[in-house]
Amino acid sequence: MSNASTQSEIICEYCGGGFRYDQMRRCWTCDGIMCPQCVQHAPEPLCPECTLSTLPRHISPMLAKLGKLPADWENWAFEFKWDGVRALFYWDMRRPVIESRNLIDVTSRYPELADLGRHFDAPVILDGEIVALDAQAHPSFTLLQERMHAPLHEVERRSRLVKVWYFVFDILYWNGRDLMSRPFYQRRSILEERSINHPFCRTAPLHIGNGRTILTVAQKHGLEGVVCKKQNSIYRPGVRSPDWTKVKFVRTADLIIGGFRFGQDRTNRIGSLQMGAYDQNLNLRYVGSVGTGFSESDHHLLLEKLLPLQRQVSPFSEPAPPGVLFVQPILVAQIEYRRWPENGMVQQAAYKGLRSDKSASEILLENIDGT
Repeated sequence: MSNASTQSEIICEYCGGGFRYDQMRRCWTCDGIMCPQCVQHAPEPLCPECTLSTLPRHISPMLAKLGKLPADWENWAFEFKWDGVRALFYWDMRRPVIESRNLIDVTSRYPELADLGRHFDAPVILDGEIVALDAQAHPSFTLLQERMHAPLHEVERRSRLVKVWYFVFDILYWNGRDLMSRPFYQRRSILEERSINHPFCRTAPLHIGNGRTILTVAQKHGLEGVVCKKQNSIYRPGVRSPDWTKVKFVRTADLIIGGFRFGQDRTNRIGSLQMGAYDQNLNLRYVGSVGTGFSESDHHLLLEKLLPLQRQVSPFSEPAPPGVLFVQPILVAQIEYRRWPENGMVQQAAYKGLRSDKSASEILLENIDGT
């Protein structure tokens, strides 16, 4: 497009049409000059070369399968497993959008990341984990609850009390290019070239070499485990693929709340939660109870959500213990546990928090760890 501002008429390089200089409009995304013939019928003008309209939306994240360290470690890359919530970040040069793994817009919950897009000079989609760190700089899912479930009018205040960080481990789209069909090592190289410099965003560490090295480091620092990714693996949205394998120290499970008991002689506290998961026939199987791990805020939040969900009939396919108040099985909670005997009940379990980023329909016995 001509830059001459003294001409009475300018010829558009895109459509060949002429227009008067005082009719010029600029694309609010890239600030390029556009003539009336090129302006699309939209709330804002779009530059003919603008990639805004091609940015993919609502990508379900690729998931890992539970397994062991691969023997052919030279074909794999290794990352820490973060105890947070999965999130995809979309930047179209106008507005940042953060989506949870169940495609819910959670942008407003994390104001620390509101300006992350300004650190990129082109449209981008990132994949990573939002994490809250405790006083020892260890990821804490319990602490993250303060942010995940905060009422919107409380978000700003709680963001000052509990900070979150976004650890980015993949890039799915960059500057008009869909990268998901490229192998992981290429995507990772493109991500590292971006050199993210943001106070609350980091490129997640990556280890190339024997996976036992990073496994030892993860265990020493109290992390959940590691994720192993095949170097040549493409990104498969919404697929739990053996090309990504997670190796865990801490046993966790995401389970469905099907009922609860009040605390002894107290109706303002949770005594226990009755948990379940779906089998292959989509029957909700009772898998045991959780009666420890509740903070004061957990009692309040759980009762606030469970009381309106009460129902007379048990949602479980087999008998639950007496004295249980049954609820609609729609809430998912993360627990830690010591043992889960085959065909038995979860043992020595402790509550960690609600999972607003997962739906009950995802919780299957065959994927009992659920993360």
